[in-house]
Amino acid sequence: MSGVKCTSKKKKINCIVTILLTASFILTGCSSEVKQQYSLMSRAQQYDFIKEDKSELMASDLCPYVENSSGADDNKSVYAAGAFNDTTGETKYSQNLLEKIYPASTTKILTALVAIQNGNLNQLCTVEASDLDLPAGSSVAHLKEGDKLSLEDLLKGMLLESGNDAAKAVARSVAGSEDKFADMMNQTAKAIGASHSHFVNPDGLPDDNHYTCAYDMYVIFHNALKEKTFRNIIQAKKLDATVTDKEGNSSVVTYKSTNLYFTGHIKAPDGIKVLGGKTGTTNAAGYCLVLLSKSRKTNQEIITVVFKADTRYNLYLMTNKLLTSFGSV
Repeated sequence: MSGVKCTSKKKKINCIVTILLTASFILTGCSSEVKQQYSLMSRAQQYDFIKEDKSELMASDLCPYVENSSGADDNKSVYAAGAFNDTTGETKYSQNLLEKIYPASTTKILTALVAIQNGNLNQLCTVEASDLDLPAGSSVAHLKEGDKLSLEDLLKGMLLESGNDAAKAVARSVAGSEDKFADMMNQTAKAIGASHSHFVNPDGLPDDNHYTCAYDMYVIFHNALKEKTFRNIIQAKKLDATVTDKEGNSSVVTYKSTNLYFTGHIKAPDGIKVLGGKTGTTNAAGYCLVLLSKSRKTNQEIITVVFKADTRYNLYLMTNKLLTSFGSV
């Protein structure tokens, strides 16, 4: 295909169609377990990889969407899951990847992406009372009204401790209000191809209009991983942050990851190193985990997404099952 030259606009369109049709034959995008490859052209259009005039294919380094893998219909302990070799571009497992789900605190992956791309990490942010107005039982970074800390330190509390107070402070500091930040979230999601999603808050607390799908969360995570700050935070078991209270007293607090691979409660399969990720849990969303790992043998990076597991045990059990297939890669 490298020898094909397209000169006129019309010829470029035909050229792209030819390349896509050829690619649909040579790209399986998955293991032999997958029943059927989704149409590459229709998927590209659906996820905005093709511009409106359809004359130019926008480059994408994503693993493709595929239909449900063999055995996916029999797996009742989780609702949606996927396994992606993000280095080779192969989709190894697919289960209900486009079905509507609630993301819970995995929402904070997108919150971090928007904040990093639009905010100043060194900006000093002041926690307001509205940031602390949370439902009982919310996960928090233990912030207090009047606390001052950098945007980067807020992201640490949001991604590691899954602090909803930190998420609200991030959104307000970057956009001026949560509503304006939610608009930015939706604009970013659409721009990167996560078109089956709609977000109304930065923390993932339950709302009927706050939803996504497992494939969109893969797309969002894949793009967030391109940001060095995001990678550095999610790959840490714990990080220090400097907080200055309203009296001007500064102290160092340590935020610890909620990832059970990092706490030592769960062991990764042989041949796999877990690098980091984001958890999420609500009654509506079930137990969720978006995870970055790598093969110890080849250093190929792996993204797994598991949503709406019925128990925390089954969440990590399913994640390990997905990772096991990469152990010898």
